[in-house]
Amino acid sequence: MTLRDDELRSLAQIERSLTETDPRLARRLAELRPLTLGTVLAMLAGCVAMHASGIVIAVSGAEIGSPVTVVIGAALATGFPALAVWHLWWRRR
Repeated sequence: MTLRDDELRSLAQIERSLTETDPRLARRLAELRPLTLGTVLAMLAGCVAMHASGIVIAVSGAEIGSPVTVVIGAALATGFPALAVWHLWWRRR
């Protein structure tokens, strides 16, 4: 879908105005890349894999009676997905 000439001029004027009034925001917006489906799927697959691995490690640690292994498994099961969600939230700020 192409924009009309007057719409393109309006957008260019908005961009110039933003660059003049808030150059830091203009720089951040210029560097912002949209999330692609591949990126989202890769992050989701990593979260699921890390969560499942953490649960397996925690259950294995419980079976052998190793509290350290249980803590490591729990940290993997919750920490990595939480970090991924935080990363997405931080990107959107």
